[in-house]
Amino acid sequence: MPEYEHNIEVHGLSTWFGKKHILKDITCYFRDNTVTAIMGPSGCGKSTLLRTLNRLNDLVPSFRRKGEVLFKGTDIYGVGTSVYDLRKHIGMVFQKPNPFPMSVFDNVTYGPKLHGVKDEDELNKIVETSLRKAALWDEVKDELQSPAPNLSGGQQQRLCIARALSVDPPVLLMDEPVSALDPISAAKIEELIIELKQDYTIILVTHNVQQAFRVSDQAAFLYLGELVEFDETKRILEAPADSRTEAFITGRIG
Repeated sequence: MPEYEHNIEVHGLSTWFGKKHILKDITCYFRDNTVTAIMGPSGCGKSTLLRTLNRLNDLVPSFRRKGEVLFKGTDIYGVGTSVYDLRKHIGMVFQKPNPFPMSVFDNVTYGPKLHGVKDEDELNKIVETSLRKAALWDEVKDELQSPAPNLSGGQQQRLCIARALSVDPPVLLMDEPVSALDPISAAKIEELIIELKQDYTIILVTHNVQQAFRVSDQAAFLYLGELVEFDETKRILEAPADSRTEAFITGRIG
């Protein structure tokens, strides 16, 4: 087995916001070059788990945790860990498209410039490469200096994906990335997710069972902060081992 078969591993993770216990002793792993869907009803801890993987929950003063989150074998909560470097390696796409109020070009180059890239030719190459990976280049290549908020909702979300990919993170976190989009735009994002797993480890929060079935290789089902099941998506959806999973899949809870 390679030294790090999994980009991210979670061991005995519990989290709290103040006195509220959100995640309860979660242990799981996320295989390289796969899409993992984190499923469950509202309030079960899906987004909390996702945001724990790149320390976004640290921004909430009442947040605390115990347990380990390993990225390439190193505990991301360990002493001396650079959150700045961590988020370069673990990108994030949010539920609602959030392009910066600047041009398409400047959105994509924002991260690389922060990390010291100054050469104009290199920046131009990063923009084209990132937009191509996000299946957006052909639509915006003649409008790179146009304001990003002028794009359609689906284009904005693909731009946010391109922005996340611009620093080439091995892991991409996606928090219900199509829930604010129309069906056609959502389908484009789903196709893109399937393509991107060739080069990235993708962890996707979704409440949509059918979406999980369409795009993911493995799935986690959370319920009331507990990891009820974690397995190949096909196995979970076709033969759930727990009655709570079956109730969620069939729509009786959630």
